[in-house]
Amino acid sequence: MYNPIQIDTTQNVILQVEKATMGDRLLAFAIDSLIITGYYISMLIVFASIFFNGLSALFDGNNYWWFIVVSIPASLYHLLFEWLKDGQSPGKTVMKIKVATLDGTELSFGSIVLRWIFRAIDMMPFLFGMVALICIATTKNAQRIGDMIAGTTVIKLKDKVKLEDTIFEKIDEHYVPEFPEVNRLSSKDIQIIKKVIFGKEYRYNKVILDKLKTKIMAIMEVNSQLDAIDFLKKVVKDYSYYA
Repeated sequence: MYNPIQIDTTQNVILQVEKATMGDRLLAFAIDSLIITGYYISMLIVFASIFFNGLSALFDGNNYWWFIVVSIPASLYHLLFEWLKDGQSPGKTVMKIKVATLDGTELSFGSIVLRWIFRAIDMMPFLFGMVALICIATTKNAQRIGDMIAGTTVIKLKDKVKLEDTIFEKIDEHYVPEFPEVNRLSSKDIQIIKKVIFGKEYRYNKVILDKLKTKIMAIMEVNSQLDAIDFLKKVVKDYSYYA
């Protein structure tokens, strides 16, 4: 199922990206958890061999200092990987998903830190991560608390952004525009038009198409005898031409 998120970039270009599914995120979390568990086991063996006389000595008396030392890198796992790997932990890399901002800007260290700080609330062990699961399942942009605070979400990666993923349409070099008045429209207007003419739930609804055509003509201060769907497609192409 395609789960789009609308990202309004600072360049006033609206992108449609696919948000990561709950399954994607859970599998990425499972992979990361396995890596962290493997790290703990390997460190337990190392400390038992070098600093203690066997595994049993690790848990005798006041010997828990080793666990604190070992836990510091583990606790920084997500923070460091998402910072150094542009929003991807190893688990996210395998699942081809990443953390992204909702305004299309580059993911900042500050945003990553906020996500990391609020992970303690999202992933409270005694609640089995239910806080994060509920937030992801019920919020529009599939955000856990850390995402809401940081203005981020988790999206699926694509090989590259296609022109069709923006508000623009591909036009050939010989294209002849008809409505220079499209410069009176905003990028939001074009996004609405594309949603209507390319969305299955709207494109066959003549009432909605006619209403939208009337509204767009009023904004542009033009009149057209074209059918609603043809007029709206022409408007999108003309907007792309003049942009």
